Amino acid sequence: MEFIGSDIDQSYNYVIRHGFHLNEWFYNCTGIDGFALGVPRPWLGSYFLTVGVVLMAIYIPCLIVICKSDLMKSSCYKIMVWLGILDVCCIFVNSIATGFLGIQGATLCSYPVFIFSMGALGCGCWMGSCATCILLGINRCCDVNQNLKIRKIFLGWKIYPTLLVPILYTLYAIFFTKTASFNSNLMSWFFNPLLPNGRLATDYVNLQHAINNCIVSGATTLIYTYLCVILFAKSRFIKSESMTKTQRQVFFQSVLICSFNAVAAYIYVYMQYFTPAPITIIIGQIAWQWSHGSVCLIYITMNRSVRRGVLDLFLPKSFRNKHKIGTYQEKIHRLSFSVGTKGTTKGPTSSGTAVF
Repeated sequence: MEFIGSDIDQSYNYVIRHGFHLNEWFYNCTGIDGFALGVPRPWLGSYFLTVGVVLMAIYIPCLIVICKSDLMKSSCYKIMVWLGILDVCCIFVNSIATGFLGIQGATLCSYPVFIFSMGALGCGCWMGSCATCILLGINRCCDVNQNLKIRKIFLGWKIYPTLLVPILYTLYAIFFTKTASFNSNLMSWFFNPLLPNGRLATDYVNLQHAINNCIVSGATTLIYTYLCVILFAKSRFIKSESMTKTQRQVFFQSVLICSFNAVAAYIYVYMQYFTPAPITIIIGQIAWQWSHGSVCLIYITMNRSVRRGVLDLFLPKSFRNKHKIGTYQEKIHRLSFSVGTKGTTKGPTSSGTAVF
């Protein structure tokens, strides 16, 4: 009970219930100049801020295109949209907010409520994205091996209660676990606010976060190793156009998306139990940034349908017609029809009609 009480007292739930005031036993900023405790990091701060703005400018249009298209008929893309929402929230924290705070040389006591809010959002959405990546991996397993019993949870309306699991997990992580705070000295986010308050480092350990990272690093590795083995076996013994064209593209994108999460999780598992060098902390922060930011680059470079849709959003129709660029919905419809009828695999797969 003491452990649970400590978690609640250091959670965003406590801050909301107490009129947006932090628990002074753990986060007492009275008489402390937060900027005096930090160091301005203009170069690193500018990097995180600039990259964050660019990633947001790419990611949000990609999500709009996916939501408006026939891609949403696939349960895989329903999962990816939720993952995208979490990614956008995390990019705002680990890139834009991190850059702004780093340039200023801020620590928790510089902007207590803002930094605490960003820490809760960033940590919660990170844990939620880890759970969503595992769900995405299971979805891909069901797509390449339709004998798996668990594939039923992705069929039709069942995808929505299935998605509710990572959504509730995200909300739990945001509001009911210990929150991270920013420190410009190390240019990263820590559960220990590093305040001169006499508290022990063990008072700030977020056990749920550590367990989450251990599970996601192990589970992601196992799931995608299984997928690689299955796809390799099928590529040797089965000649299926839909398998080689559609499923492999979705699989490859899913692997890239979730491998960055696994790398970031491995680094943060290490940081939980060992004293890392400053460069390791920076690498961990960059890995966290790109575990979310890489997704939109994968969409825009590897997914022609999304790329055409983004062009349709920003280029005038007259320009697109003149240069024969875009025509997104027409091409999506034609490709969707061909995937559903060509080759030996007819009709929707376990995750709906996978459309590219």
